[in-house]
Amino acid sequence: MHKTTIQLPPLNWLKTFVVAAQLLNFTSAAKDLNMTQSAVSQQIKLLESHLGQALFHRQHKKLTLTNTGMAYLPTVLQALEAIQRSTQDLFTPLKYGILTIQVNTAFLLLWLTPRIADFMCLYPDITLRIMSINWNTDRLAMSNDLIIDHGRGAWRNREVHRLLTPKLRPFCSPEIKQKLHNGMDLGDFSLIDIIGNQQQWGDWLKETGLVIPSRSIRHQVDTMATAAQLARLGVGMFLSYDELLEDDIRNGALIAPFDRYIDTVDSYYLTHDNDKPLSKTAELFKNWLLSLLGGQDVLAQALESKNSD
Repeated sequence: MHKTTIQLPPLNWLKTFVVAAQLLNFTSAAKDLNMTQSAVSQQIKLLESHLGQALFHRQHKKLTLTNTGMAYLPTVLQALEAIQRSTQDLFTPLKYGILTIQVNTAFLLLWLTPRIADFMCLYPDITLRIMSINWNTDRLAMSNDLIIDHGRGAWRNREVHRLLTPKLRPFCSPEIKQKLHNGMDLGDFSLIDIIGNQQQWGDWLKETGLVIPSRSIRHQVDTMATAAQLARLGVGMFLSYDELLEDDIRNGALIAPFDRYIDTVDSYYLTHDNDKPLSKTAELFKNWLLSLLGGQDVLAQALESKNSD
């Protein structure tokens, strides 16, 4: 039988390909790799010969990737990053670990930022890389160890832990609270909705049976962190989770004028890839976060609910 399997190319050829593909210049790649330009060119030629296809278009003073090169680059880059991360995790002492977290903007500003110093005190030598995200496209564009996101928790191929109780109620400044005598007074104040949330003011009003004038002002913002700041300044009222506003409630910056909640399909979740093991630093952060919030695995919850039906 004719053998068609292509053997894995040498690692140094792949590293050279990645740098050259990112810079699209063999001379610049040579400087970055501390090699000669001819050595870079030779390794690329050897790799192309090994694969049996061209990876670059070589034109006068211009280098571009072929379609095959563009398709191959993200695969090689992901593989090299996985090797680097695994090597770092297995052979680097824990205290020199690096943790990359993508965090929903509202959760980052309202809950995590005031508490992250506690984690740093516990593990002072772990380097944190924290990146804010607000939409799914933000999450897809970056690599990560852990993600804290807002949504329904139904992300494929990810382990999911719910962090907050999925219930919303109104919050406002103390000044607005003093002017609220009953639910009908809501029509005198601006109501703030968060774009992307499944449940909004209309749902809360329907649940409570309140009817407010159609002329009432309804603002929209793209993150709960913005809504919270506007509410602190007395601009209006918004719906939020109690746990997310613990600090504001404690210091009196925000008040819940009504105890009536609505159930939500959304919440905040800690998630990570099912297909790769967590690094030691990621495990530490995950356990720290869940111990503070008592997060629960929604997949386990769903299974229990299904078995009880």
